[in-house]
Amino acid sequence: YIFVILAFSASLFAQKQGISFGGNVHFPVGEWSDVANTGFGGSATFEHPMGKNVLGVVYSGYSTFDGVAEGNSWSMIPLLAGVKYYLSNEQEWYFGFLMGVNFITHEYSNILITGSENSTYFAGKANFGYELKTSESGAFDISAGFMFINQQSFIGVRAAYIFKI
Repeated sequence: YIFVILAFSASLFAQKQGISFGGNVHFPVGEWSDVANTGFGGSATFEHPMGKNVLGVVYSGYSTFDGVAEGNSWSMIPLLAGVKYYLSNEQEWYFGFLMGVNFITHEYSNILITGSENSTYFAGKANFGYELKTSESGAFDISAGFMFINQQSFIGVRAAYIFKI
C-alpha cells in the first residue's frame, strides 16, 4: 500500500507546473463565418499537475476578428479552466478539455449608427496537441481545436512555448 502511494507521488512530482505564452489563429465556422474573417490573438496558460499524465489548466488571452462588412469587428477574452491529458508517459501528444466564459465586444459602424455591444457567453474548448521538449524546463507546444461560443464558434490553431517552473 505504501509503495503505491510513493509511486504515485513520484510520478506526480516528476511533472512540473508551467506557464505558456503563444499566438493563435482562429477560423470562424457556421453562420459566423459569413460575417467574420480569420481572427488573430495571443494567449497564456497556467498548468498544474493533478495526477499521472493529467494537468489542470487555466487559459486566457485576447483575440480580434475583422468583419466581412466594413466597420464591424469583434474582440474576445476567454477565461477557461479544465484538464490536459497526455496519451503516454512521454507526455508529447495530448487532449485538452476546457470550460468557462468568453467576454465579447462587437464594434460596429455604418452610415446610420456607430456603437458597441458587450456580451458574456459560456465557452467550451476541445483541442489536440503535441509538445516537443526543448529542455528539462521548456517545450514547444502546437495544438488545434474547436472553441464553442454561442453563435461565434471557431476552429483554432495555437503555437506556444511552455516554461516549466
